[in-house]
Amino acid sequence: MTIQRLLLFLFSTILISVCADNMTWSEKQEYCRIGSNDLNTCETCVGKGSNCFWCGGKTKKCMPFDWYYPDCNIKNVKYNVCWVSTSAAAIVIAICAGIIAVILIACLCYCCCKCKEYNRIHKKAKAQKWNEKRMTAQREMDERQSVRSDQRKAELEAYRMKYNIPAKSADDGKV
Repeated sequence: MTIQRLLLFLFSTILISVCADNMTWSEKQEYCRIGSNDLNTCETCVGKGSNCFWCGGKTKKCMPFDWYYPDCNIKNVKYNVCWVSTSAAAIVIAICAGIIAVILIACLCYCCCKCKEYNRIHKKAKAQKWNEKRMTAQREMDERQSVRSDQRKAELEAYRMKYNIPAKSADDGKV
């Protein structure tokens, strides 16, 4: 039953707003005027559709809406629903938007920091891998150098033995 009422309300609101959009200002004023048989309440005014708003406070009358609230303090405006003040809704929406903006900025900063940390760790690992390759290559070169040096010493020793050349001693160079 409540779903049917809600659908009926939405349909009538859309129908009234579509029909009332083509009205002139004086026609809108006449449309929003509450008749003498109806109660002069917010619910009656808001029930006329989205082209009317209730101006509470001292005024207490139904007025046409045209992207602003003419002759009514924003604190007293009730638009579409009577239980929410327009100024309170604007404040709540602004606060929610601010909170969402702060959360998005915090998430963005967090992601940037994580990305920066990941890049730092990745670069450090890459540099460490490069250093390990370089050290491995240096060790291999040192090993090949020592093998060649040992081979030269062995060849030199073989020539000395073949031709009976005495080995150099530390005392040979001194007089």
